Amino acid sequence: MKCDFKYLDLQFVESAAEYAQCLNHEYPEIAFVGASNAGKSSAINAISNKKKLAKVSKTPGKTKLFNFFKSTNGYIVDFPGYGYSKVSKSQKKEWSKELPQYFDLRKNLSGVVIFTDIRNAMREVDVSMFEMLHQRKIPVLVVLTKSDKVSAEAATHTYGQVNEVFGYCLNFSIKDRESIRELIFSINELLSN
Repeated sequence: MKCDFKYLDLQFVESAAEYAQCLNHEYPEIAFVGASNAGKSSAINAISNKKKLAKVSKTPGKTKLFNFFKSTNGYIVDFPGYGYSKVSKSQKKEWSKELPQYFDLRKNLSGVVIFTDIRNAMREVDVSMFEMLHQRKIPVLVVLTKSDKVSAEAATHTYGQVNEVFGYCLNFSIKDRESIRELIFSINELLSN
């Protein structure tokens, strides 16, 4: 399949430590959520073709704020990774208050992308996030990251299982241009809802 596509023209705008500080704007926005080390930052860098736009760390749990990235048709909000044990109890408590507030109050939210490692897809924390979003009737796209780390057969099998339970999903690898193109297309679709 032909892989000609346009990368997202993403620019980092600002970070917010809590919901009350979140950027006010009139454009549609989508949230990127997932467990720490699920590959959200790497995905942001891949879809924008900018290696250092989002900070990628070998130490999970580095994103501790709402990070706003402006694209042509709206915003992507990168959330802190959830479920990482070394994050302090006070930080976890703060997130458990701030994150649902965002999903309840954000009027221009047009969808959420859940990033989950294909090698351990849709763990309990991912399922809890999916259910919370589903209850709020927020459109969700599940992205199975690091699909290059498993065999094609295993990737197809996991995709089939996740698709059956959680609906339309994507296999994604930062090394696969076709999967980058598909993710960009899906993001543009969500932002145009």
